[in-house]
This record gives sequence, structure tokens and C-alpha cells, in this order.
Amino acid sequence: MAEDADARRRAFTANAPAARAALVAELAACAARVATLSEDERAVLAHVLAHAGYTEAGDLRVPGLAPLWGEAASYVPAVRLPPERVRAAARLLLRRRLLRGVDDELAVDAGVLRGLAAQSPAPAAPPAPRARRARKKSPRRR
Repeated sequence: MAEDADARRRAFTANAPAARAALVAELAACAARVATLSEDERAVLAHVLAHAGYTEAGDLRVPGLAPLWGEAASYVPAVRLPPERVRAAARLLLRRRLLRGVDDELAVDAGVLRGLAAQSPAPAAPPAPRARRARKKSPRRR
């Protein structure tokens, strides 16, 4: 039993950096597609994705909300926005269920973020360049 747990932990430790990087890249792309997020919410979510730890359950977690606006000491630096805006954005992310409490930590809910990204309309393609029509040259007047 203990050997199985050690083997699982070693396998997780060996694969964790690559798995975390892939999950962060996927969730960052999903967050970019969600049209309903404000700029502050995007900044807070990107900050959490950049600094969150990766657990064996496949979660990305930070030690709580207070470090995000600099109220508590943590390995996670404060978001570079005014604290009131960070608090408001974090509240909205919690209300949208993109962030959820797990024990005394805060986790990114990957399923909710993927669902919101799937519901968002695809970004519009840039308009095609307009063809220029040749101008008629007027005869020279002398």
C-alpha cells in the first residue's frame, strides 16, 4: 500500500510540471475566449493561473483571496491593480464559480471555465481587405 502511494507520488512529481503547464495554457486560452469577463477579472484570473500550485487532484490552487490584494503574506504576490478592484473582480469570479473554496485554499474551476468558453461566440474574423477599384483617369486638359 505504502509502496503504491510512493509510486503514484513519484509519477505525479515527474509529470506535474508538464501537466500544470498544459492546464494553464488551456485555461488561459479559455479565459481569453470568454467574452463576459471584465479586464479586471481577466487580470486576476491570469494572475491566479500564473502563480497557482498544482495538486494531485489536478487543481490549480492559491492559498486564499487575501494574498491577491496584498492583505496577507504569501508566496503569491499581489495583483498589480488597486486592492478595491482586485476584491471586486475576485468576488465576481467567485460568483461566476470560476474560483471555488477548497479547504482554506482557492481553486480554479476548470470545468466552469471550459463551459463558459464553449458558450462564448467565436471571435469574429477580421474583415477582408476591400478591393480597390481603379479610378478613371480624366483626360488632361491643356
